Amino acid sequence: MIVSQNKLYWILTLSGWLGMLSIEILNYTFFIVGHFEWGFVWTFGYYAFLGISLMHIFRFFVKRSTVFDWRPREIWLFAVLSTIIISVIINLLSTIPYLFKESENISSIYSFIALFGGTLNSMRYIGVWIIIYFLYQILERSRKLKEAKLESDGIARLMELELLKSQLNPHFLFNALNSIKALVSIDQEKCKDAIVKLSELLRFTLQSGNQTLIPLSDEMQEVKKYLSLEQIRFGERFQFEFQMDEQAAYQMVPPSMVLTLAENAIKHGITKTPGFSQLRLTASYTNDTLQIVMINPGCLEKGEGMGLGLVNIEKRLAHIFPDHAQFSIQQMGAEVKATIIIQK
Repeated sequence: MIVSQNKLYWILTLSGWLGMLSIEILNYTFFIVGHFEWGFVWTFGYYAFLGISLMHIFRFFVKRSTVFDWRPREIWLFAVLSTIIISVIINLLSTIPYLFKESENISSIYSFIALFGGTLNSMRYIGVWIIIYFLYQILERSRKLKEAKLESDGIARLMELELLKSQLNPHFLFNALNSIKALVSIDQEKCKDAIVKLSELLRFTLQSGNQTLIPLSDEMQEVKKYLSLEQIRFGERFQFEFQMDEQAAYQMVPPSMVLTLAENAIKHGITKTPGFSQLRLTASYTNDTLQIVMINPGCLEKGEGMGLGLVNIEKRLAHIFPDHAQFSIQQMGAEVKATIIIQK
């Protein structure tokens, strides 16, 4: 059962002052006077009542102040000054009952030594209360700040991921529409088939837009549709080959990630390569590591940076699998090899 902060405060406060009451009664009974008197109970009970009341009033004003927003040195200086002032007040208030006793010497009660000694004695209890309360508040503020930072970091990461997704969909749509445009005047039947495949691809991108991860098998099905669409445009001069082991098919990957690789391969590799071209895509899962490799004809120009799609792949992998994913693209003779590695 979780205890509320207010209940916890009262439990600890009452327990602490009742503990003080018990300690002082036992101290006077066994070590100072040598026998029990009910006067001990009334005297220290009144002192405990003063302590509870004054500290509650102090807490009321501190909670509504900006003390805990100060620098640590200023906070603890305020704590020391508060301990001294409250100890003086409680010591003075605790002498009130003695004013009504004729047998008491008023001058001795309010002598410097008596007041100084009483204040030091009160500081033992007031100081402990303030130290515990201030430490709790400081730690609680620190915890809330860390939670707020984690929450803001999470929101920032989510917003950046959503931005990356919003950039991918128009990028994909632009490339696909270019492919269909080329078919309009060549073969209307193939153009219709391409439109059907495009609608399926767009449905996939819309449905997966709210998902961070999807099974690789689902992603591969859409990649096949996209490459089939491109195969209609390029005809016999373009072929693609798939290899995916059973374990790899069940692994979770960011949606449209492999699709973006395929788009990049078509745009920067296949379209710029004369004659027959083949794209090879493999996915394997061994030793808790998923490896996706795409090889296509092409040439990486020197100084050429990664395009928007590939940059998005790299950023999404870094966000979703921090320190557990790698993306690389390199030249291999007359071919370009793109590799995604995700360690589970």
